[in-house]
Amino acid sequence: MEWELSTASVHKIRTQLKVSRTINGPTCIVHFPDGVSDLFDDPSPHSRSRHIPLLRFLRLFDLSMEISNASLPGDPNIYLENKTAFADKFIYVASSKLEIHQSFYTLSCLHLPFDCYTTLHYVGKSSHCKMLEMKNKNNMQWFARLFQQNIRIDPVTRKPLELDPSWREKYGPMCTGSSFVMEKLRRPDICAAIDHYKIQTSDIDSQNHTNWLAYVQICMNVCKQGLDQILFSRLLIKNVENGLKEFQIRYENEALVDEEVVVHAWETSGRCDQLCFELTRGCDVCIQATMTFHRSLINNCHFYSQKAKI
Repeated sequence: MEWELSTASVHKIRTQLKVSRTINGPTCIVHFPDGVSDLFDDPSPHSRSRHIPLLRFLRLFDLSMEISNASLPGDPNIYLENKTAFADKFIYVASSKLEIHQSFYTLSCLHLPFDCYTTLHYVGKSSHCKMLEMKNKNNMQWFARLFQQNIRIDPVTRKPLELDPSWREKYGPMCTGSSFVMEKLRRPDICAAIDHYKIQTSDIDSQNHTNWLAYVQICMNVCKQGLDQILFSRLLIKNVENGLKEFQIRYENEALVDEEVVVHAWETSGRCDQLCFELTRGCDVCIQATMTFHRSLINNCHFYSQKAKI
């Protein structure tokens, strides 16, 4: 799977979906006038994991960010001066949180007109946070949103680098939010599911490390394994059927091609709605993540009849 969208791919999808954008200071609105049709439909509508529209939402948010940052024909505006402020820079995802409103599971949100709002939420010394919200065009109700904390990294030392002071001074005062940092997890001695994985060449991105979305896919594979083999509790599996509510992930250390990693999955103690994940390389923790599910099934849920799960 190609984890990074090429300029040609972004242009093709933008043209196919008739996408446009509006830039207003720290906010860029990407307009999807006809939704995304079948472009992001779930290829496995009968799998238990269809209730977890995680990776496809993250890829759609990634597409929206690429369109926001792109240089478009006939549009002289550049969102947040992205091409000059971050050109040839290593920008890593430090922490991310996806939230899915339960209304998504009752409406064909992605087949209806919607807008994706990208707003610069916070600017720090070497990092910045963006908030992205997908909103129904008719009632402006959000049905999915993403908080993403990015950090600028030195390509040689892999240590944080300061953002350009003039860029911070210009855009920092426009922000009204705060940084997002996922709390560290404590892995128990015994986990419900464990898997071993060797990092593939296809997992590596242009910054020569495992792409952040590849880590999400690895966690999803273990989650699917646990659901299919009924390794999790009955109540947890029942709540999975109510749909994903929130996904958080934090990155600590890089994993490189051909390295062996171990994925651990367990249920949060005292809860029946949350799975935790930790991916390790030897003694080092690469990522930690949580999946939280809605605790009740609302009426008219389209899980079994609605084809599109993103």
